[in-house]
Amino acid sequence: MSADNNRSGHYKTIRQTCYTANAAYLILRSFYLALFLAAKVYSLAWLTFATIIFYFLCFFLIRKRQYYPYALLCGNEYFAYIITATLLVGFGSGFHLYLIGLAVVSFFTTYFSKNKSKGGSILWAVLSVGIYLMLFFITRNNAPKYLIPDWMETTLMALHIVVAFLFVTFYLFVFTRYSLSLENKIMLESRTDELTQINNRYGLYDYFGQEENKASKSLALFDIDDFKNINDNYGHVAGDFILKRIAAITNEKFADSFTCRYGGEEFVVVLDNEGAYEKLEGFRKAIEAEEIEYEGHTHKITVTIGVASYRKEISIEKWIELADAKMYAGKNAGKNRTVI
Repeated sequence: MSADNNRSGHYKTIRQTCYTANAAYLILRSFYLALFLAAKVYSLAWLTFATIIFYFLCFFLIRKRQYYPYALLCGNEYFAYIITATLLVGFGSGFHLYLIGLAVVSFFTTYFSKNKSKGGSILWAVLSVGIYLMLFFITRNNAPKYLIPDWMETTLMALHIVVAFLFVTFYLFVFTRYSLSLENKIMLESRTDELTQINNRYGLYDYFGQEENKASKSLALFDIDDFKNINDNYGHVAGDFILKRIAAITNEKFADSFTCRYGGEEFVVVLDNEGAYEKLEGFRKAIEAEEIEYEGHTHKITVTIGVASYRKEISIEKWIELADAKMYAGKNAGKNRTVI
């Protein structure tokens, strides 16, 4: 997993969340506008109309990828709208419930920001609690400017209870989905060899722990014969190029089996017992016939393969040790062979 892919996924999540949230804000404010016009609360109707224009303009900010300014503007606009609406139509309208959601959004924004400083989120959370309490005490001792009908107050309170829960749920859902996606990518990366992009030894341990039908499997350990000479004579960059090519051939020849780079020039293949020797011999011959071209030099490569069948209750380390012993027997017998 590259840093570019990480960044791309990161900003894609932010962009989709911003577009979805902004569209939801517009729909909600349009509903408010209809309610306030019906109740003849024209002050809030005009204010709501202005916020609808504001959220239409916010689409341009999102399109320009100005996510932090967008979040900052929306947060301050919501604070202003909540305070104004609560003072005009009363605490019973439920506008204050948005403050709970804003505290969640502030931490969501921090997680996706560049500096990830928690100070701003804590400040917004404290500010949300402060405004909530302020509105509670002010409206407790002062009548609202507009006495809205009971049906409207009930509608607004019910709506805000639902919306507040949806608000929190939506942002936590996005955060959880992104976190799980990132966790899976990190898990995959930790089990992938950076150079060859096939499994590494940790991937092998995972495979060993999850494979239920080990009794029907053989483990083949092979390494590149005289690989040190390649590094010494042509450099480690040439060596890396050859390792990548060998990994590609291994993956191609054993597409239905487990393959990994165990370390250095050593690779592991776990395959079915049936026909294992024939498949491995075919692979060895394919490597022997391969001519690897790099910077004007043609490299002829051979591999020595040791194979061990699974034994009952054996550990992965012991299984590899058995295959390793077979491989070194092949090395001592002249290399470029499969020993089973």
